Amino acid sequence: MRSIRALLICAIALLLSPAVSPGAAHAAATAPTAPYTAFTVHFEGRGYIDGSFSYEASRNTLEVYQQNPNGYALVMSGSTSGYRHWHNLNVSPPTGTRFVAGQSYPTRPLFSPVPSTTVLNIGGDGQGCEDYGVPGTLNVAQADYDDATGKFTAFAASYSMPCGGAVAKGEIRFQSGIGYKATDSWEYQVQLGQQPAGQVGTPKDITVEVNGTQPTTFGAAALSGANPGAFQISDNTCSGKTLSYGETCKLSITPKATALGEQTAQVSLAENSTAGGLKWLASLTGFDPRDTTASWPYFDFGSVPMYDTSAPKTVTLTGSGTLPITFGKASITGPNAGIFKVTDDGCSFKTLAKDQTCSITAVTRPTTNGSAGAMLSLPDDSFAGATQLSLGVNGFNNDRGTYTAVSPYRVMDTRSGVGAPRGAVGPGGVVSLQLSMPSDAAAVVLNVTVTEAAGGGFVTVYPTGVARPTTSSLNYVKGWTGANSVTVQVGAGGKVDFYNAGGPTQLIADVYGYYSKGHEAYSGGCSGCGQYHPLTQPVRLTDTRDWGKGRVPAGYFINSVASWNTAIDPHVRAFAVNVTATDTTGGGFLTAWNGYRESLPDTSTLNFTPRATVPNFAVVPTTPCNGCGTATGLPSIGVYTSTNAHIIVDIVGYYDDGSLPEGLRFESTVPTRIADTRSGQGWPSRLGPGVTASIPAPATVVNADTRALATNVTAVLPTSATYLTVWPSGAARPNTSNLNPTAGSVVPNAVQTMIGTGGKFNVFNAGGYCDVVVDVVGTFYRYPPSAPSGWSTSTANPALVVPAAQSPAEAKPLR
Repeated sequence: MRSIRALLICAIALLLSPAVSPGAAHAAATAPTAPYTAFTVHFEGRGYIDGSFSYEASRNTLEVYQQNPNGYALVMSGSTSGYRHWHNLNVSPPTGTRFVAGQSYPTRPLFSPVPSTTVLNIGGDGQGCEDYGVPGTLNVAQADYDDATGKFTAFAASYSMPCGGAVAKGEIRFQSGIGYKATDSWEYQVQLGQQPAGQVGTPKDITVEVNGTQPTTFGAAALSGANPGAFQISDNTCSGKTLSYGETCKLSITPKATALGEQTAQVSLAENSTAGGLKWLASLTGFDPRDTTASWPYFDFGSVPMYDTSAPKTVTLTGSGTLPITFGKASITGPNAGIFKVTDDGCSFKTLAKDQTCSITAVTRPTTNGSAGAMLSLPDDSFAGATQLSLGVNGFNNDRGTYTAVSPYRVMDTRSGVGAPRGAVGPGGVVSLQLSMPSDAAAVVLNVTVTEAAGGGFVTVYPTGVARPTTSSLNYVKGWTGANSVTVQVGAGGKVDFYNAGGPTQLIADVYGYYSKGHEAYSGGCSGCGQYHPLTQPVRLTDTRDWGKGRVPAGYFINSVASWNTAIDPHVRAFAVNVTATDTTGGGFLTAWNGYRESLPDTSTLNFTPRATVPNFAVVPTTPCNGCGTATGLPSIGVYTSTNAHIIVDIVGYYDDGSLPEGLRFESTVPTRIADTRSGQGWPSRLGPGVTASIPAPATVVNADTRALATNVTAVLPTSATYLTVWPSGAARPNTSNLNPTAGSVVPNAVQTMIGTGGKFNVFNAGGYCDVVVDVVGTFYRYPPSAPSGWSTSTANPALVVPAAQSPAEAKPLR
């Protein structure tokens, strides 16, 4: 048979459900009469499980029995109606002894008999006292026995014992005439639930019931613990009162949450029973009565290229509190606040009742590689004081607008059916060219040649899939063979269209390079991803007329060399040049390329007739010059001539490998006309001899970050042979030329020019009268972009140094 100690501990179950209010059940009960059988239990110091309970035969289920495994033990088990609360105790003297009235005994809670130990076990409602090393105390007031059986006939005692770091106290009565005091707290906790922060909430009453045979007098009530300020004892009918059996009083606990979230305090009520007082744990969860929900709860812009403005993101706020919420002015704070911007604010200074909404829209423009965040703060009259919405973006480098130069190669020749149907393109005909370019090409640089023209006209090159613009890419006359550099946006399906507005003609196209759409998560250092560095004004690199040795012989080439400094030169990958053939002895062509003898491409940069002066623009890959005397190792290009001719090379800028600061990037556009002196657009009249037109770049084409334009400039019907020079306003006119039209001709040429003072560029006409047409095919913008108050007149590039002029002996035969 188990010991009574083991039997008791096994019987203790976890039951912490709140008790049913005792009022109705107790009202029908009668006060206990002597002799008394009852016990009381008071737990103190264990936080949420503090409590006071009394069990009397007159109103509870109370079981009492005795066993004598090693000496008589008194076992008492009590429970409330419905077993909301229940407790047990057992007490026994040291083995072979009896209790003596008027004595105190040290006790231990034990599970096996120890002959010299007074055993006292207390437990119930999931609590037990098992502090083996610390004794408790049993004060015996009465201990009567049946001498024949050794059983108790009457017993009365009070006890106090350690209980898991706390204390358990109470009274024991068995068939005793000694009275006792008892009060019941009934609840361990006062749970006030959700309460509005900063406001008076809904109160809750605590009922205190007096039991026992003697009246109980109550002292002061108080609040202590973690958050006493979050509660108030608003009504107290207990303090100062003396109550007898069955009488009740109450404490009303009014919540006033001082913060959001859980708050607790201990409610105590002093009284003069053995327990010395009652205690409850009061708890609440503070919520904001003025509140909102957000959809989404933050601005997540995902991955955005550095210096790009993101797509807008909108967050909608909905009133969700029990009271209306009123907002102040929204602001963005944090170390990265400058990269975020509110574009539409429908919430500032607005009041939202429950279920009403407002929205805020924001964009971002990241300036660093990696994640960055900030906080949008919307002041309000809520307890928190503001609605906070986080903003986050992952900025990444990308190579959009950078240039990749390639060794020129032919992609279309209608004479042989390469890239297009074989045969001349007739009047009004359109040829769609499928480009063999990387899929990330945004714009391609072509050299377009017209030959075998049966009549005069012009060709327009434009992206496939868009309406044909009212511009021209090159103009021609009957029998003419000529070329022009054309930068064109890549259209639908990776194609570009060629429209012929004249007599039947053969069309040829060679690829010189392309501008990138941009790679996601580009981290720098890609091969050929060049940024453009324009010169403040064009510089003449080479003019073989100055050599004093005559024309460059047919089948020979020259190297044209430039230098900036040792920090720049190794990073130069291409020159943007205007190449001119002049004083030619017969028909032929020039080819500009990187200058390697073994890699001369089967393409032409420009075509000329006898005694002609013909320029053309080209972006030409560079290599370190080989066998160039003191200029050996410097960046250079080669220019080959098929016929005896003088060669002129004017440089307007260079492309790097993507590593140098202050570089420009390119944004292509459908060709747009910004000047036509025939109609007064951009300049009111045709240019006379020695006249300079200062042409503004319209806001429809440029913005504050634009530094240069990619254009097609056409000289129309000059009255005499002349030349045109294009350069940024505010700078001195350079000793270079861009076009060399003859009288009565219509001559185009691609021109990349910076824009200067007032956002303008200049066009100078050397002689006669000449109309000028300017079409923009793209813009070059500063990267990283800036937001200057005005237009820049120069870049931060170091000055170009032109190496010493080459001698005629340095014109080299191709083989």
